[in-house]
Amino acid sequence: MASTDVKSDDSTTVPPAAFVVEDPAEHVAEAVDLIWPPEPVMQDAVSSNEVQLPVAQFGECVNDFALFTSAVNHGLTEDAFADLLKLSGCQAKYRTPFLMRTFIEASVNVEKRQVDCCLNGCVAFTHKRSLLTSCDACGTARYTASGRPARQMTYWPLTAWLINMLSDPVLGPDMRASVKEARGAAATNSDGTQREGLYDWYDGLTFLDALRAGLFDEDTDIALSVSTDGFEAWRQRGFQGWPIIVTVLNLSPGVRTRNICQIVVAITPGPRQPVDLESFFHPLADELSRLAPGIPGVRVAGSSEPCTLRAHVLQFTADMSAFDILLNATGYNGYSPSRAPEFHGVYHAASNHHYFPPVDPTNGDVLFSISECTVPRRSAESFQRDADAIEEARATGRSVAYQTGLSKKSGIKGRSLFFAPSDEMRAAYPHLTHLWSIGPAAAPYDVMHLLLQKSNLLVEFRTCTTRCSWRCARPAGSSSVPGAYHRLSCSQWKRD
Repeated sequence: MASTDVKSDDSTTVPPAAFVVEDPAEHVAEAVDLIWPPEPVMQDAVSSNEVQLPVAQFGECVNDFALFTSAVNHGLTEDAFADLLKLSGCQAKYRTPFLMRTFIEASVNVEKRQVDCCLNGCVAFTHKRSLLTSCDACGTARYTASGRPARQMTYWPLTAWLINMLSDPVLGPDMRASVKEARGAAATNSDGTQREGLYDWYDGLTFLDALRAGLFDEDTDIALSVSTDGFEAWRQRGFQGWPIIVTVLNLSPGVRTRNICQIVVAITPGPRQPVDLESFFHPLADELSRLAPGIPGVRVAGSSEPCTLRAHVLQFTADMSAFDILLNATGYNGYSPSRAPEFHGVYHAASNHHYFPPVDPTNGDVLFSISECTVPRRSAESFQRDADAIEEARATGRSVAYQTGLSKKSGIKGRSLFFAPSDEMRAAYPHLTHLWSIGPAAAPYDVMHLLLQKSNLLVEFRTCTTRCSWRCARPAGSSSVPGAYHRLSCSQWKRD
């Protein structure tokens, strides 16, 4: 639904009450008409992300909540929602979209923080940029002439959402039971060998390593997955943004994919693509560093005693382009594109691309084997080593050609917040040590982008039924190597 209501006529309906109450003592005589802060029910010290209405007033406006929820769930347009509210049988108190939204926003106390950003959306003024007064990418001033931030990004803290989920009488017990079952499932991998049959996140060695590190020893601990991807909305305006979404893994796949478990913590403010996407992740990194050791005094549904809330990220999900940014890598079309095995490609000048055959057509060298892959695998240590080498080359004033050569060989362009942090990042977020130790295992290849969207093409490559763009003379299906590889072994390579 749109954020403005141009066509609605708000003058003939019930005006919204004084939704924001700065000083209740000044309005004692009008207390009946005001929306007062709620009485804490389950969280004595936390009222964020909760309905602020008293029980009596909530009952009076229940039809408004129901209609608004239905409109959002069914994706009603602004005009459709306005027409619905005008119906004579509609029992809503607030009869225009504008009044309805104003009421809903005032009824729920959603915790949020404002993060200063570049006016053009280049960077967020976080971490080492927190004291800058202008964007170091485009030079735009951070503040307006009146001294206010030129643009800000809203960050919705993760902690408040997790506390509410644990206190929910349905979600809370399910989340605790899931962690208990996950520990039992991981026990089958206790010898450190990956068993056959992977059903969920707790069947992998990443979770087993977390258990060995002393994490997830309580049923209230929460496993998280962080995802991001770029989008372009309102194409006529050219708005571009990146949502940062946290998924709670403590629930079954059918539940965790619902909106309640897909927590949007931030959206880059646009209007352009970020120059430094990582700068927008620092508020989340700071909160994750506080969630790792635990936040005490949290009330959990089904428990009579306060518990300690802990949360740990086990994985990130994104497409290849987004991961190249998060890893600060040269890219999936580069000479060393893989974030798992360490292997390099072969440059084909005619197409200006790198290709990745098992055998180098130019000299016959074996690059890797599909069936028995023996090439080294990347690790957290190798990521950090390659990133440190690049940063040292920059710091010591080595030539651009030398720096480019290092990046090409390793596939890494420098340090990154979640995979190869700098010393300053380690000092700022001291409790992310386990996340940094996971390395490339925290960046699995996304099944949707890797397989589901390319299934037809993969079948053609595997069966060699696709037409070879290099006019390979080998008959289709004559090799056990996928067609994408055998076409690179033909003699046409050198002639092209």
